[in-house]
Amino acid sequence: MSDNPRIVEKSERMLTRGIQPWHVSLIALGGIIGSCYFLELGDTYASLGPGAVLITYAVAGLTIFGVMQSFAELLVNIPRRGSFISYTREFLGDTASAGIGWAFWANWVCYIPSEALAAAIFMNSLISEIGGVELGSAWTFLWGIVALALLTLINVYHVKWFGHVESIMAIIKIVAIVLFVICGICIWLGLMASDVREWGGDTGFIGTSIMLAGEGSITSKLFPEGGFVMITLMIWTLVNFQGSEIVGLSAAETQNPEVNVPLACKRVAYRIILIYLVPIFVLTLIMPYFEGNIEKSVFADALYHYGFTWGSQLFTVVTLIAAFSCANSGFYGTVRSLYGLSVEGMAPKFLSDLNRFNTPQNATLFTLVPIWLVFILGFGIDELGWWGGEMPLYTALVGIAGFTGTLCWVGILLSQIKFRKRLVQRGYDPQTVLKAKAAWYPWLEYFAIILQVAAMVLLIFEDGGLDIFVLSMIIIIVPIIIYTVQKRRGRIRTSITIGMDEVTFDEKFPDKSGR
Repeated sequence: MSDNPRIVEKSERMLTRGIQPWHVSLIALGGIIGSCYFLELGDTYASLGPGAVLITYAVAGLTIFGVMQSFAELLVNIPRRGSFISYTREFLGDTASAGIGWAFWANWVCYIPSEALAAAIFMNSLISEIGGVELGSAWTFLWGIVALALLTLINVYHVKWFGHVESIMAIIKIVAIVLFVICGICIWLGLMASDVREWGGDTGFIGTSIMLAGEGSITSKLFPEGGFVMITLMIWTLVNFQGSEIVGLSAAETQNPEVNVPLACKRVAYRIILIYLVPIFVLTLIMPYFEGNIEKSVFADALYHYGFTWGSQLFTVVTLIAAFSCANSGFYGTVRSLYGLSVEGMAPKFLSDLNRFNTPQNATLFTLVPIWLVFILGFGIDELGWWGGEMPLYTALVGIAGFTGTLCWVGILLSQIKFRKRLVQRGYDPQTVLKAKAAWYPWLEYFAIILQVAAMVLLIFEDGGLDIFVLSMIIIIVPIIIYTVQKRRGRIRTSITIGMDEVTFDEKFPDKSGR
């Protein structure tokens, strides 16, 4: 039961269902294929080794599959426009929901500027590679401003434009990844040769010469840093999947959500295999793990070292698109989370007001201010060398986003578990009353929760991880303190406004247990 009683009011004014069925899956893909996928993957690969990186991504993928299955069950059976924030408030209480919801908002406020900065850097790099012109840091700042301005325009107007733009960029990224897989397999088989071949010896079949390079046993070659590192680096792997939850946040604006949202959530397993595991496996066959880095796209680097310079230029363009796309979907998601906080009474009411396109314009403008501040301050800190942490500022922002985003996934899982338990307490059989059911309940949910909590805690054992842990905890705890103080002062609204097609748990499943 919520720790703050609510009065529920119905409203005919609601978010427009402008996201078409074919947009839904592509939006989910767009969210998880960001610059982090192309950049952070190289660093993670170098830190884990060939066998460990595959297992780590497989385990992380299974975890996200569990999150999305749980999310789909909640979305279909209790449709709410506040998305996961509505569920955490309903099943975990107002205080916990305030911390989780504002942490998610802060997650993307940190992450979007890092993606805008990445897009700007890659724009400079692209101009340098194609035109041979070296642009200074002033141009990086300018491209970042252009990226943020475009994000604003796309998200302020009708939501269908967001759906169209994000879907097109997702298609481009998918095609590029498929192209890499094809080229990588051909290189591995010796069917794609060039005049330059730094890895893999002479032209011909590579076999396991790269994956099992070095001395020692097969185990030491596949797991050069041991097994414990797979858990301590799990946050950096999970952050690659940030954005999967965007498909759930878009449920309120998706046509025929009862069919399309669960379908998109269930397909996350196939996406993980095709977008992560297959390309990474091909990468381990043609690129030594110790060559991975965060300086450029790992896929571009692999193709470049086999003499295919066009690969470097292609993936520079794709990484630029990926950075903008991930920022775009993240901007959409964080605005909808803020809208959800407002609807549920955990943010000022004016943030849930809609413009003439039925999009939350006030929440958009409110979110833009800290995003711009983080971008400007982050750029200045990097330029002046003020950041004194043990890792680059970009990496630190990504780590904070990974920590706070993981907390939100844990909140979704706990909400779904509490939802099931409360159903039984009220005299219902989940197997017969639920329209959509999470697979492998409850074992997958508990596995995902334990893994993610362990990853958040064990982050402190990594270089620079303690700083990220402390900053992330501050981001989570401060909203809880503010909400608690405001609640005691009687400044928290006791009414929520929901759409005509939304229902609360009490409305959908009244108590019939007789207790």
